[in-house]
Amino acid sequence: MRDRLFAQTVTAYHGDAAARTVTRTVLRGVSWQHGIRRTPAVDGTRQGDAMLLVVPEQSARWGTDYTLEPGDRLCAGVGPELTWDQWQTFVPAARDDVAVVAYVLPLTLGGRAHHLEAGAWWNGGGTGAHSLTN
Repeated sequence: MRDRLFAQTVTAYHGDAAARTVTRTVLRGVSWQHGIRRTPAVDGTRQGDAMLLVVPEQSARWGTDYTLEPGDRLCAGVGPELTWDQWQTFVPAARDDVAVVAYVLPLTLGGRAHHLEAGAWWNGGGTGAHSLTN
């Protein structure tokens, strides 16, 4: 079961405004859940996307093999190379396979790094991450 759970590939992108660069890292052996979230509202149903990424430490070591922080972008599969000029338009509103990271949670087991979870909720327009409680 573990082989099927961590059988996906995701590309992580970290933008650096000061250097005007985008670092791209392909992560293999991860679990990627990406779907639609619907909530009722007085003026009709609101729809947005939800995302959860789990990266086992045995697949890639956070802080050594890759970086990931709020505001970074994720793309299902092996994503394209990006320039700094493309960074601002590489968002969920423009691409169904892209997510913007809202939180990063490194988890330990027995005092040692075990896996990293990253996730987000965002509105249907793909702009701005929102709290998991909204």
